[in-house]
Amino acid sequence: MKAEVVARKPPITATPDARIKDIAKIMAERKIGLVVIVDKNQPDYAVGVVSEKDIVKAVANNLDLNRPVKEIMTSPVITVEGSEPVWTVARIMRQHNIRHVVVTRGGKLYGVISIRDLVGEESVLRSLVEYGEPEEHRPSAD
Repeated sequence: MKAEVVARKPPITATPDARIKDIAKIMAERKIGLVVIVDKNQPDYAVGVVSEKDIVKAVANNLDLNRPVKEIMTSPVITVEGSEPVWTVARIMRQHNIRHVVVTRGGKLYGVISIRDLVGEESVLRSLVEYGEPEEHRPSAD
């Protein structure tokens, strides 16, 4: 199974000048754990990501939540091309201890795959079992 099949919903995006509190509100309303930060002039180009972890760190560090999200976003973005097999996504998540991977098509933003997407569908799990590469056990991402 290809990554683009799993990443079937359009990603939720914002620009680097969006306020941290607005990104947190988007996450809460949409029930998502990641917002892709895109270039204002090239909305198909991901310049960063903001995860729930980034928001929690900002709050824990008493950061002004009216500050621009570019101050807390993670960059460069870890991506996978849509044509890659889904087990590549799982491997990348484990290697980088992350719960989301941005999917691109021809270098342009296409979607996001979360750990929930991987474990939430029987067909994806079957694909991982049948075609995945065995690797050593590592601690899970939290």
